[in-house]
Amino acid sequence: MPKRFMRLFASLNTLILIMGIVYNDPVSSAPSGEIQTLTVAYLYNFMKLSEWPTKALGNELNLCITQEGDLAKELDSLAGKEAQNHTLKIKRLVQGDNAKECQLLFLPNEEKPLRMQEWLNTLQDVPVLTVSDQDGFLDQGGMIALVNDSGRLQFEVNLERVEHTGIKLSSKMLQIARDVRGK
Repeated sequence: MPKRFMRLFASLNTLILIMGIVYNDPVSSAPSGEIQTLTVAYLYNFMKLSEWPTKALGNELNLCITQEGDLAKELDSLAGKEAQNHTLKIKRLVQGDNAKECQLLFLPNEEKPLRMQEWLNTLQDVPVLTVSDQDGFLDQGGMIALVNDSGRLQFEVNLERVEHTGIKLSSKMLQIARDVRGK
């Protein structure tokens, strides 16, 4: 089996394992620390299971976040890991930074609605995968929404927005999404 296929298979198994942990415990609710850890795992797997247009890639893949806090610190554990044969770099963005250098931009639910819309407007036609855990994110023009459903972390995809920018998501990833708009 080719190495790329083996890595993809390992990534999918990890994502499926995460989904299994989340789905198989319908009674209890995951503490916020576990949701945070799952969020980091999802973001890493999104980086591994997405393909960007060649022109959007450099030597590194940039996973960006717009807020400081525990999640941003936990994301630092991903720095230096490999995804798509590129080294992963974690960047914290503040107002005025160039988000177009990111491959994935995570906009936490603490982001102010006006700032959220500004980030999304800036990236409307740019191959940057936008992800958030804010309610209504897909309706605002986001690409992937993380949904905490009674302590079970799931995700929804706005495939039309993703494809508009030239990004391709793994079909396996789309199969385990809670909802895929624009199929």
